[in-house]
Amino acid sequence: MSHINSPTLTTTVAKTHPYKGIFLLCLGVFLFSLQDLVIKKVSGNYPLTQVLFIRSLVAFPILLFLVHRQTGMRSILDRKVSPFAKRSIILFLSYLAYYMAFPALPLADAVALYFTVPLFVTAIAVPWLHEKAHGLLWWAVLLGFIGVVIMLSPTKGIFEPAAFLSLFSAFTYAVSMIMVRKMGSTETAAMISFYQNIFF
Repeated sequence: MSHINSPTLTTTVAKTHPYKGIFLLCLGVFLFSLQDLVIKKVSGNYPLTQVLFIRSLVAFPILLFLVHRQTGMRSILDRKVSPFAKRSIILFLSYLAYYMAFPALPLADAVALYFTVPLFVTAIAVPWLHEKAHGLLWWAVLLGFIGVVIMLSPTKGIFEPAAFLSLFSAFTYAVSMIMVRKMGSTETAAMISFYQNIFF
């Protein structure tokens, strides 16, 4: 799952060091892919809530260190919690739906359906962020959705209820990314990830 929760950091790096930014992005996607494999493996033996709790517990000290390094510990108490809470709830629903699809769908199908995230982001960003989009972009979005359907057509997974969990996860994750795009102008990537982890 392409859970890139640090677009602010990635954007900053890419502006001055594009190759470094590309490398970090690829590394992040690779690590999240490993995470998906582990969660897929344990999802049938452990409650999903326990998996998410342990995941967040392990990440807590790492994120705390990053916040301390970037803005200092005191900055945690200086933030309004409501924007972080809204995004965290939406993202939690995304994670929950995504991981609930794992036991019911082949991993390849679940991930393929989740690949609609960039398409949802594009469709949402135009009205929400008032970004301009030309006709070719909308055709690309449409072809992208068609491509996902074609990719899964040999299987029955797309007709199962669990398939809608992956699509719902993709949509809610796209919404959270649009939210973090706006928050990123005033908040660091570490702070956003820290509060997200706390709510998880």
